[in-house]
Amino acid sequence: MRYILGPELFWLLLYGVTRLLVHVNIPPSESMDNFIRSCWFYVPMLALLSFGFYWLPVEKSWLILRIWMAGLVGGLLVMGKVMSAYSKQGPGIGTAYIIGVLFLFVVLIIGTVIINFKS
Repeated sequence: MRYILGPELFWLLLYGVTRLLVHVNIPPSESMDNFIRSCWFYVPMLALLSFGFYWLPVEKSWLILRIWMAGLVGGLLVMGKVMSAYSKQGPGIGTAYIIGVLFLFVVLIIGTVIINFKS
């Protein structure tokens, strides 16, 4: 059980919620498009929650690597899926995706530094 509860399950659940969000956005609404447009910020902030596994009774020997791998793969999949649901595809949403990926990388670095100072 200590191996099942981890960042992979967190990102898998987040991806499932994202798939539901994509199906809800048919027909596209302005409020949903506004939320999707701001997901470049929300998804990396959710990545910070995965560092909370350090305070749970899970196996910690490979946890930082698991957080990084699940954060990068899961973050890219979640952002790609949510950005594909935007109704007006164009260069603006592609730029938001790139900014979100860069911000995700920065958030993972900051989380790693904080965890290393706490340990």
